[in-house]
Amino acid sequence: MRVLLTRLFFLALASATGALAVQAEPGKIQKRSYEFKEAGKDIEYALYVPRSYKAARKAPLLVLLHGLGSNPHDVIRYQGITDEAEERGYLVVAPFGYNERGWYGSQGKGKGGFLGGRPEDPENLGELSEKDVLNVLGIVRKEFNIDPARIYLAGHSMGGGGTIYLGAEHSGIWAALAPMSPAYMGNHDILEDIKVPMMVVTGDKDNVVPVQMVRPFAQRMKKMEVKHIYKEIAGGNHGTTFYRNPELMAEIFDFFDKNSLDQDGGSEVVEEPLRIFTNKAGRKIEARIVSSEGEKVTIARKDGKSFTIAISSLSEADQNYILTWVAESATEP
Repeated sequence: MRVLLTRLFFLALASATGALAVQAEPGKIQKRSYEFKEAGKDIEYALYVPRSYKAARKAPLLVLLHGLGSNPHDVIRYQGITDEAEERGYLVVAPFGYNERGWYGSQGKGKGGFLGGRPEDPENLGELSEKDVLNVLGIVRKEFNIDPARIYLAGHSMGGGGTIYLGAEHSGIWAALAPMSPAYMGNHDILEDIKVPMMVVTGDKDNVVPVQMVRPFAQRMKKMEVKHIYKEIAGGNHGTTFYRNPELMAEIFDFFDKNSLDQDGGSEVVEEPLRIFTNKAGRKIEARIVSSEGEKVTIARKDGKSFTIAISSLSEADQNYILTWVAESATEP
């Protein structure tokens, strides 16, 4: 009965948020969209499901972020991405980040950051860009059997900056990060909030995101003893070095394959990761899910203090996260 009720609640909320997905087409890049209610419009994303996908078996997922002026359908077609995903059984999803210049929140909640928005863009462009990534992640996790220990984040240029930002801001989600030629202009103290291995790749002849901009970040990773790989490609540029380089994509997937959130946990119980929950008034709390019953969820802070709150009082991304947690809990032995 609990499983049936969970599924009914799951479908009802998905329908209410416009997140019911069309049928998957394994082996093909799919152009999809969903209703982003806070943005007041439908937003596109691209999805690839490998032919080997079976609903009975958990699959790894790569969330892939495009660069400035690009889009999901370009970045998912970088040579090697879908070939490696097909061979290794990965799903790949590329969100829009609201539009081609949202920066995924790495330039702040507004639109006034470096190479910021246009007059027609919403004032909270950065906030919507970040939420779009989380919304799309939630949609894919609801539709497919995604391994929560093997969700990876990568991106190129603006998407590389977004990978660093989202890797820290939502650190409990990702098993590893791969920023490529990352256009990250923020404080390097952000590395204190990144809890997983990171592979940073750049070219020493990049004239868009110069190597002199990336090297200090790599030096800080080394100083802080962050588990990482720093790959500087001799003669590498900002374009073909990444979108026509299947060998590099194979290396990145190799890196992902070596990292998962529970790889050292053995048969021990893995504690639910901490997450930043945000209510509809914008208040945030770092906590982990303890339990969920009906329309309420109980979360606990790191200090052990717990709170029971209405699921509907939280952001759409948090609601998606809780529904995924409930569904996975209901199917566990």
